[in-house]
Formats: sequence, C-alpha cells, structure tokens
Amino acid sequence: MNQYKRRRAMIILWGCIAALALCTAAVLGFLWWKTPEVGDFSIPGTRGEIPATVELPGKLSRGEEIPLAVLCHGFTGNRGGDTHFTQLAADLAEQGIATVRMDFPGCGESTEPYTAYTLSNMAADVDSCIAYMQDTYNVTGPIVLVGHSMGGRLASLYPSMGNYPVDALVLWSPANGTGLQGLDFLNVEDLSQVEAVAAEALANGKAATKWNVEISDVFVQEMQSSDPNAALREAGLPVLLTYAGHETLFLESTVSETIAAAESLPNSQVVLEPFVNGDHNYFGPTGKEDPETPVMDAALREVTVSFLTDILK
Repeated sequence: MNQYKRRRAMIILWGCIAALALCTAAVLGFLWWKTPEVGDFSIPGTRGEIPATVELPGKLSRGEEIPLAVLCHGFTGNRGGDTHFTQLAADLAEQGIATVRMDFPGCGESTEPYTAYTLSNMAADVDSCIAYMQDTYNVTGPIVLVGHSMGGRLASLYPSMGNYPVDALVLWSPANGTGLQGLDFLNVEDLSQVEAVAAEALANGKAATKWNVEISDVFVQEMQSSDPNAALREAGLPVLLTYAGHETLFLESTVSETIAAAESLPNSQVVLEPFVNGDHNYFGPTGKEDPETPVMDAALREVTVSFLTDILK
C-alpha cells in the first residue's frame, strides 16, 4: 500500500513539474515573441543605416500572415510623403496592414549625399526594409509598394529589380517616362535643359538641378536604361494609378502612356476624377485653396486603402 501511495505521489509530482515547465515555456515564448517597439528609428541596411518609420496593426496574432505596404516618397521628398504617408499608415494599420516608410539616399534624415540617390540604391533600401520587417516583426504576408512621383517609378521597376515578390502596386503620379523622358520634371518647359543636365552628369559624375540637389551619372544612366511602363506590363500585377489634374511637372505623353499601361493590366484601376483640381502633390491649386494644405488627401487615402484591402483580403 505504501508503495502504491509513493508511486501515486511521484506521478503527481512529475505532473506538476511538467505543468510548471509548460507554463514557463509559454511565458518565455510570449516574451520572445513580444513585438519590438515601432515608430521612428534607423533600420540596418546592406548599404548602411536607413532612417525609417514602422507602423503595425494594433492586434497581432501568432501565425497570422500580416500584409506589408512599403511607402516610397518622391524626388527630394522624405518619408512623410508630402504629409500623406502618416495618416495613410494609420489607416492601413486599422485594416491589419503593416507599413514601413524610409528616407531614400540624400533625403530627409539620410546622411548620404544626394548623388547616392539612384534607382539601384533605392531598391536595395526597399529590400533591406522588407527583410527587417519580416525578421523583426514576423510580417510575412503579401507585399505591396505605394510610390509617389519618383517613388512611383521605383515601385514600377521594383518587381524586376528587387529581391522580394510583390503582390500589387499603388502609383501616385509616377515619373514613368521612358528613359530620359522620366527626368521631364527637372524642367518640363525646356527639355533641352534636361538633356544638358543629363549630359553634364554623364561627363562630370554629377550635375546641379533647379531643385537644389546634384544628381549623379549613375542616376542618369539608370533613368536612360529603364522603362517603367514596360516593367509594369511585364510584371502584370494589379495596379492602382492616380494622376492629379494639374500635373505641371510631367509631359502629357508621360501621363497618357502610363495610364495606357495601367489600363492594360488585369485587376487594375485608374482613378483621376477626385483629383482634377489638385497639383502633383495632391494639394489644392494656388488661388483656390491653400497650396500647403493637402485638400485631396482624404480621397487619395480612401482610394488607396480600398484598393489594397480588396487586393489583400
């Protein structure tokens, strides 16, 4: 009888030890999986530190596939995206979509010279940010790129340049002219000046622009050799394309050719009507609204969030 009691006591003891071990493992697992801080900080990249902002959905579940939107700003811009990206990131977080946005080389808080602003360096930084989001936050769901202006050109080219598969693209007024026509924003009223700046960069390694930054010969070479609308057709991804009614930075052919490319793609949308009174940055036209107020912002975010939630869910 005593032997039976001792055996029963040992079984109970080992059961308690096992239960305690499971509880300890669960607590340690929770602490290990605890989401790191989000907000503004530097992401380690293959080329160096990348100033960035991360935003995540409010509730994360272990094993849940979380989509990621990479927000890409335009020429001489920053990760605020002309004030549009902050609220867009919050809107997407409410829909369960994580975001990362970065300052491209020479922009915002980047410590690099503007001559490091090249399509290949930008694509490499997007790669690094995607890798960081997957490794740090376990954000392993579908990936989409949202790009404005030159960020839109990068987004168009990324499926053929980047290291990660992309599921959809959002292009706000992309600088998608073929070759050097993509530099039309440097001086759309006098393309001979654009050609002169490009020639100077190729001859001297860099050249000044009217935007108070110097572009490099590598940037010009990459612009010359790239065709973002052909890349869009080749990738065949769902695309949301918007242009404002007062696109004074681009040639009409840049806009019309990009619209035609987007319209040829399945599950894609071209949205123009809400922005007919807006400028390139989706602000109000001078003289009618405050040019510093993004009066088109709500409509821009609404069509973007609607498109992405339809594609990703």
